[in-house]
Amino acid sequence: MNQYDIVIKNGTIIDGTGLPRYRADIGIRAGRIARIGRITDTGGAEVLDAEGLIVAPGFVDLHTHYDAQIHWDPYCTISGWHGVTSVAIGNCGFGFAPARPAVRERLFRMMTRTEQVPYETMVAGVGLDWDWESMPEWMDHLERVPKGVNVLNYVPLNPLLVHVLGLEGAKSGRQATPDELAEMKRLIHEAMDAGMMGWSCQRFGKNSMQADYDGTPMPTDMMHGDTLLAFAELLGERGEGFIEMSAAPMAREKWERIAELSGAPIIYQALPPSRYLLDMHADLLAWFERCREKGLRIYGQGITQNPPLVFTLDYWDLWAPVWNEFAGPDIDRETKLRNLADPAV
Repeated sequence: MNQYDIVIKNGTIIDGTGLPRYRADIGIRAGRIARIGRITDTGGAEVLDAEGLIVAPGFVDLHTHYDAQIHWDPYCTISGWHGVTSVAIGNCGFGFAPARPAVRERLFRMMTRTEQVPYETMVAGVGLDWDWESMPEWMDHLERVPKGVNVLNYVPLNPLLVHVLGLEGAKSGRQATPDELAEMKRLIHEAMDAGMMGWSCQRFGKNSMQADYDGTPMPTDMMHGDTLLAFAELLGERGEGFIEMSAAPMAREKWERIAELSGAPIIYQALPPSRYLLDMHADLLAWFERCREKGLRIYGQGITQNPPLVFTLDYWDLWAPVWNEFAGPDIDRETKLRNLADPAV
């Protein structure tokens, strides 16, 4: 009888611990690494020859918006094509739970502009006849979805705020009543008890460049500061979970206060890679180092290239309030052509 289910032979191992690379074999039993070292060819029921190849753990992609896509694409391409074996969804406060039936379509539309997921695609791939409403029900639903990657899920604060405060209340920035705040905290506890890993939001204020489909700020853009601190305190009370925030304009003192109250690791979005922003890049890294010296776990996350922005004449996302004024979907063709021909525009 073979000692291992799979043996990976002759590969160069980079194990993710920071150790230098080394050549060794890997024995896998019952889905887990059982041995790293020299293993005979007869030791495994299946033997894979990794001569000339790197053998490494899968990558964790901590910032994705595959909340809808995973319903029709179990490998979350293109992440799954590049060695990513775990993805985090629910980033930036976007997500589909908690959600009463009346707001399902509205939560889809929140993903269309900033995250550029077409509404029609979400309706076709997910549908509007959902089998979940609460966040634990969403987690049960996600468990049933066929997956080729591991999935981590934040508590997305946009639908949470809408669920408790209503859409207008969530977008007004008003302070939650004690009962409303208690209910939101109860729902976060319930969600984390069901397996969610913390919470996420974006904080760009009333002039948010990552606005809703209609050009208005997202609920978390307007969320009252006391509510945000209460959610940080909740993680501190639990002693677990972590935070993702897209909130570069937010004062650093507030970032540090949230880190103090929560005791949680916080992912800072985003550390810019642009050659035009080198001073900002260096300044942020210096701040992260000062935070570490204080014992505050704030970590910058950035993309690894200058990404192209896809621009078409019938649709544009990040600067939609300006675009819509001159060439948006409500502008007739003749006016649109006249505007685009105007040097002032």
